[in-house]
Amino acid sequence: MIEPRPELSKLSDYVPGKSIEEIRERYGLTKVVKLASNENPLGASPKAVEAFHKIADSLHLYPRGDAPSMIRSLAEKFGVKREQIVVGNGSDEIIDMVGKAFIRQGDNCVAITPTFSVYKFTTLSNGADFVGVGEGEAKTGLDDLAKAINAKTRVAFICNPNNPTGLYYSETEIRDFLKKVPQNVLVFLDEAYSEFATAPDYPKLVGALDEFPNLFINRTFSKIYGLAGLRVGYAMASAEVVRHLWKVKPPFDVNQAAQVAAIAALGDTDHVEATRKMNGEGIQFLTREFTALGFKVLPTQANFVCVHIGAKAKDLVAFLEQNGMIVRGLTSFGMPEHVRITVGRPEENELLMALVKKWKGEA
Repeated sequence: MIEPRPELSKLSDYVPGKSIEEIRERYGLTKVVKLASNENPLGASPKAVEAFHKIADSLHLYPRGDAPSMIRSLAEKFGVKREQIVVGNGSDEIIDMVGKAFIRQGDNCVAITPTFSVYKFTTLSNGADFVGVGEGEAKTGLDDLAKAINAKTRVAFICNPNNPTGLYYSETEIRDFLKKVPQNVLVFLDEAYSEFATAPDYPKLVGALDEFPNLFINRTFSKIYGLAGLRVGYAMASAEVVRHLWKVKPPFDVNQAAQVAAIAALGDTDHVEATRKMNGEGIQFLTREFTALGFKVLPTQANFVCVHIGAKAKDLVAFLEQNGMIVRGLTSFGMPEHVRITVGRPEENELLMALVKKWKGEA
């Protein structure tokens, strides 16, 4: 028998949101709406779709592994050096590269919890211990995270805005934390949902990368840019940190279509603004409707709302699925009484609330 690495005994399978095809087949439905994985309900940028089609005749060729055009576009947009950027096959791969480059057996990593599960997965798979600080829907102070750091800590993960709660830390809070963290601890600031944030004090820290050489800003094209199906992420950090990631980065990970689509999406400000506008209106609608039904909605700076349903949260998720509406139950996040709902198009949000009202009347 072939024995796996001992670290695997600590890992559990990632629990993804259910797919449209899965629910359609399970319940014999013709129409299914998915509001579970924080995808852009407007779809991809039209400019990205056009660029995707244009690359079709070159699919037999390997992509440029160093993604020069994409990195140049990102560097120009954010005003950083090209050597400060690394790209990956989605943010998940960048998190994995951080693990391979910096996390050693016997180390530990700390994170505000509950949060995105890949941080824990990467930590454990590299033989380190994962220390979660916080639980449930309450916002945990970064001082508590700083106190959890010790001599063995390699990475501090902060998802901002946080998945699955939607809560955020201000620029002052992040800066104060950075000043307390030892320089040999990488501060992994995951800003997957940053483009949705409207709070005036939401951090703008790209310009602080030289001030804090251990700061690592991770972003994705999967959310506001609508390219989740192409899997393309990027990160900005000091040139020294980025140099180490290129050593463990797979050579052809970001495919041709992903590269050209990402460049096009980056310049489609109309699509981004339309998504932001729809998202803001959707948050207001869902918050108002759920609150009127007596449910607690957490304040959010992302493209989803986290709602405290109570002991029957699983029943609501099942009822919605049976009626062709997929939302995300949060048991795997340690929040079994909550659900996370992606903001959809107006008609999708209205259908969701009609089903919730029907369930509440029958429950």
